[in-house]
Amino acid sequence: MDTLATWRKTAIGWLSRREHSRAELKQKLLQKGASGAEAETVLDWCQQQGYQNEQRFLEMLLRSRCRQGYGYQYIQQEARQHQITAAELSALAEQLEIDWWALAEAAYQKKFADKAIADYQDKMKRMAYLQRRGFSSEQIRAVLGNNS
Repeated sequence: MDTLATWRKTAIGWLSRREHSRAELKQKLLQKGASGAEAETVLDWCQQQGYQNEQRFLEMLLRSRCRQGYGYQYIQQEARQHQITAAELSALAEQLEIDWWALAEAAYQKKFADKAIADYQDKMKRMAYLQRRGFSSEQIRAVLGNNS
């Protein structure tokens, strides 16, 4: 039977590869066969030892998704899946001084470069692309206004 030490080693192995949220780590431990109590004990231990940190995970998630060209709404949805509140995400985004407008422009330029909008259908396609990436309608309108 698996002991607590084995679960700790497993959790540290995952955390050594990349940051994980508490919820994600718990889910992985439960899928591997740990009981709910064992998973909570291991998670508490990981946090006490500094191996797992929600703030560090959120910062990694935010920076990574911004680098990939995603907007606030997309990141907020992903954070929700990791049981991170909108307030926590918003506070960190403000602290990091992320320019969502510039990110929307960069995502648009990366995908469409300097190709002119051909017709209404092309414009809708471009708007849908930015919307899927998690940008607000104001940001989308501004980007398309700049590139018309």
